Amino acid sequence: MFQFLKLPPQLPFEHLDWIAPLSLQESLAEYAGRLKAQITAPTPILIGLSFGGVIAIELAKLLQPRKLIIISSLAQSAALPWYYRALGKLKLQRYIPLKVLQSFLPLAPFFFGAHSPAEKKLLRQVILDIDENYLRWALEQLLAWRQKEPLPNLLHLHGTADKVLPLRQRPGMYIVKGGEHLMVMDRAPEISAILHNILTEDL
Repeated sequence: MFQFLKLPPQLPFEHLDWIAPLSLQESLAEYAGRLKAQITAPTPILIGLSFGGVIAIELAKLLQPRKLIIISSLAQSAALPWYYRALGKLKLQRYIPLKVLQSFLPLAPFFFGAHSPAEKKLLRQVILDIDENYLRWALEQLLAWRQKEPLPNLLHLHGTADKVLPLRQRPGMYIVKGGEHLMVMDRAPEISAILHNILTEDL
């Protein structure tokens, strides 16, 4: 999803590889504790998109990041829309077959905000390749996540037209007018410019 962004070339940029959860009950904090083994920088800059933003928040509690940046994500658990919690109480994330979820693939570009052929192709690939156990774990733990207040060093980019996680505005956010959930793709130049300013302001 980050391939469309252009970040400052003087800053090395590394992707973390998602690892399989140990069980459906492994908490996000426990998961982050295992994931942080991939991070060798003493004071990294953490950037997370969507669910990755929540993981970045949990990683920040274990590390000493210079910056913590989340995009199209949640700064606190209360920002998760009520209808997701309602569905979670029915435990649907444990039982709905993956093929049923994938059957909504034709609607995904509209819902996530993928517009060009390249964006639609990438989104389709992500949805078709997703691991069922990982998806169930991620939904389970996201619904169980508790973060009362945003972390003090958090930088948050969010679009006003996000249909997946609707904007819940608060002071200090970078708000992108008309930005959708995957604005890192269809609004890549604008997001790149914001990130460039954030990442180079203290160099």
